[in-house]
Amino acid sequence: MSDEQSRTNADESEVARRLKERLSSLSPEQRAVLERSMRERNVKAPSAVDSGAKAAPRSGATPRRTRRPGSTMDFSLFFFSGDGTAKGPGKYQLLLDSARHADANGFDGIWVPERHFVDFGGLYPNPSLLASAIAVLTEHIQIRAGSCVLPLHHPVRVAEEWAVVDNLSGGRAAISAASGWHPDDFLLAPGDGQQRYPRRKDEMFESIDAVQRLWAGESVEFPRADGSAQSVRTLPRPLQPKLPVWVSAQGSVETFVRAGEIGAYVLTGLVAQRPADLKDKIVAYREALAKAGHDPAEGKVTAMVHTFVGSDDDEARETVRGPLTAYLKTFLEQQDSFGSEFSKLNDAERDVMLNATFERYFDTLALLGTPDKCESLIEDLVDIGVDEVACLVDFGLDPGQVLKGLDHLTELKNRYRHRGETEGEQS
Repeated sequence: MSDEQSRTNADESEVARRLKERLSSLSPEQRAVLERSMRERNVKAPSAVDSGAKAAPRSGATPRRTRRPGSTMDFSLFFFSGDGTAKGPGKYQLLLDSARHADANGFDGIWVPERHFVDFGGLYPNPSLLASAIAVLTEHIQIRAGSCVLPLHHPVRVAEEWAVVDNLSGGRAAISAASGWHPDDFLLAPGDGQQRYPRRKDEMFESIDAVQRLWAGESVEFPRADGSAQSVRTLPRPLQPKLPVWVSAQGSVETFVRAGEIGAYVLTGLVAQRPADLKDKIVAYREALAKAGHDPAEGKVTAMVHTFVGSDDDEARETVRGPLTAYLKTFLEQQDSFGSEFSKLNDAERDVMLNATFERYFDTLALLGTPDKCESLIEDLVDIGVDEVACLVDFGLDPGQVLKGLDHLTELKNRYRHRGETEGEQS
């Protein structure tokens, strides 16, 4: 056994020891709350949750699927969680370096989000600003908002800003429209944001329609301050005749269906939903496309997945354990204001749940480990109808590690034919 493998085993033993100590302090009532919370998130509890004994060590490799001939998958890079409290220069260097890599290595796109008032993701308050910077650094990749929270902005501003990106990039702009999540964000919305919050999803679809009409050069009427109507036509004129639009959708099948009805793409993820449930939503999306007269084959489902591809599975596991566990904790804590089960757990229970959640994500729900290991998840996503993986790479790793991992991610990408390619066309 190598020294590196010995250190890895020792680290895992220490994690198990701390987990056992935490579990031993739980009352039967506390364990019941923990088990219920983990069942709700489809997280398998370690045996120690039930018995109080040390969890069984991991034995052998998880059975994996391998790439099948003919499997197709598109790949893009996704940014979401950059720490807005960082001081000093170079805050966006990882984003820009990653964009250059993606552009030079045949990735389909790069996503920049919209986040407000939180440290977690605070580097990204306006996707169109960063998209403009990426536009002048790249030549090939599509530059996407992932997402643009449409109810927070007037449709005219969205059409204007992304038309600028479209011109700077030579026609490579795209957005994923989001309805908004946290009520605090709606202080940015035009008019009375708090009154508009309850109907934010309807406003999102109304804004998509208005933005597309403005993009096409139509004059669209909007109310003046006095309530009278003003006809508006936006400038500059974009290069693309139609703005490519995804709809950000997670829990509600209704959002998938409405995206299909308007012929939009879908941006979703594997956080907080089971792959089997996602499969059902994708089926509903394709059916909605067909019923509305759109070609289901022209639809597209992009799934965001946490990604770090390396040369060794065990080394990758320990590299991402701390950052990904912290990411998952932050995500679950953000649910607390909505009465999540996680908010009812004490520190010991949270540690158990986070450890089990990390193991589940590493094994089955994220692109973490070697290209060979990651093929298994890609094949699972192909089976449920996903067309593209948006690889979330900025979840807390050192920038140098992220960039090194992009080389291995490119190797994985190159094993798969691009969606729409035929055999023999893969470069």
